[in-house]
Amino acid sequence: MDIDNFTPRALLLWSLVPKDARNQILKNVYCSQCRTAVEIVDYEGQEKNGDIILTGSCNVCGNNVVRVIETSQGVPNN
Repeated sequence: MDIDNFTPRALLLWSLVPKDARNQILKNVYCSQCRTAVEIVDYEGQEKNGDIILTGSCNVCGNNVVRVIETSQGVPNN
């Protein structure tokens, strides 16, 4: 993971997710082209409304994929 591809708030939230869970999340992203769960590669992370939005590519076909990770760890806007 390249931390330069994450916004500061998204990086903070992502770091709160246990490493094993992060690995499972990255390998379980739906690709509409392949019509199955795939691994996301070359991804970036943003925070929106306290959730993490990962955008990247399918490791099988290269199609754009998105994964939303809902968190209960909203970060204050300070």
